[in-house]
Amino acid sequence: MNYVLSSHGATPRGRMETGETQRMTRSRKPKPFRGISEAELEVLQALWKAPGAPNELQERLAKSGPDWAYTTVQTLLHRLLAKGFVARKKAGVAQIYSAVLDRNELVARHMTDLAERLCAGSMSPLLLSLVKTKRFTRGELARFRELLEEGDGVEKRGEKK
Repeated sequence: MNYVLSSHGATPRGRMETGETQRMTRSRKPKPFRGISEAELEVLQALWKAPGAPNELQERLAKSGPDWAYTTVQTLLHRLLAKGFVARKKAGVAQIYSAVLDRNELVARHMTDLAERLCAGSMSPLLLSLVKTKRFTRGELARFRELLEEGDGVEKRGEKK
């Protein structure tokens, strides 16, 4: 016989006390970061320019491309809210959305996720691949050197922080 845990101890399945609901809880691992869709990114980019209500965002997005349905914008905002990328604040009867993370933070999350999935968490293979396959300006390379010299989060070989 199967037993179910209730507030009164273990009871046979199907014999729960009146008014009690049976919940099967499973410990879940947090979902890994998987980025955002192209449509979500467009909404987030609009929010980087300025916070807004869904109808305002719909108008802004329509100026830069095809018409967006109000319900589509709302759905995308709800997805971004669930992912922690935007915040919502009530202003009278309107819901005003604003971006919680900026472009650099989004890039950092994507890079960290990619490093975890492809390189066992190591950033070196990603950076080396970028350097080998992309052309950078002298200014960009100088900036990279500055960042490396600052040593922010960098350990020298053989030394520990």
